[in-house]
Amino acid sequence: MLSISRLKYHIVDVFAQEKFTGNQVVVVECDHRLSVEHMQRIACEMNFPETSFIYTEVQNNGGYDVRIFTPTREVSFSGHPTLGTAFVINHFLNPGIQKEIRLNLTSGTVVINAENLGGKNSNDIISKSKPILTSGQKKPEFGHIFEPVLLSRVLGLDMEEMDQSSPIQAVTIGIGFVIVPVKSLKILKRVKINLERYNWLISRTDAKSILVFCRETENPMNHVHVRVFSDFYGIPEDTATGSGNGALAAYLAKYQCFGSSSVNIRVEQGYEVGRPSLILAQATVEGENIEVSIGGRVVLIAQGEIL
Repeated sequence: MLSISRLKYHIVDVFAQEKFTGNQVVVVECDHRLSVEHMQRIACEMNFPETSFIYTEVQNNGGYDVRIFTPTREVSFSGHPTLGTAFVINHFLNPGIQKEIRLNLTSGTVVINAENLGGKNSNDIISKSKPILTSGQKKPEFGHIFEPVLLSRVLGLDMEEMDQSSPIQAVTIGIGFVIVPVKSLKILKRVKINLERYNWLISRTDAKSILVFCRETENPMNHVHVRVFSDFYGIPEDTATGSGNGALAAYLAKYQCFGSSSVNIRVEQGYEVGRPSLILAQATVEGENIEVSIGGRVVLIAQGEIL
């Protein structure tokens, strides 16, 4: 039997447009080390897309050690838990003191600009996209290019519905995504994952999630509509994906999908699962180097204790 002392937790919505939108994350404060089994069972009990565990003692490099779990497994990096965890540090662990917050993830150290984390209520916003993938975090890595016919079968689409103006490619920032362009919003809304073909695909690639996008949007102020499918991580469809949209921004800049090697876009996601989300994404290509920034609104929803 597991014995777990009382642990404070915070529920925040990240990349939210208002309360009860965006992507939920539980941020658990840990004043002592927990085993991987303890953390995984808590994440399974919470059953949110991700649960992050933050060790409240600052480490030698001035950063906080953080572990991130989906309901089924640990992940080395994920965008919305990173922002949600930084928000909790900024308002509850070390309120308003630091100009930047360093998180020590299993994939490396991430630095967040604390001045842009907003306040505790839903009227505050990270108004501009600021770098979170810095200082030790891996840069975007472009991997295998896939045949459109293969992904059309995984997504339940016809070949002619795939947008072949740019490639279907695996892109990794911490974790990998297969980036798939389709021709219209109507087509994107009809995507239905064929799990047998999906499982066959991810058994042969390091990228375990599929990000499908189009340039037609629900909100005319936005630039891209996105859906992300991550059954491998226990998330059939994600509501807002920071790491995935960072990978997408890098992809859009690399292939100059908006006519430039620099993009600054508003990405909408989560509409199909009833949690509209807004991700602010920037990317710039300079030679072999690609700089990526992600931002969005963080809203505090609830607080409590794990008994």
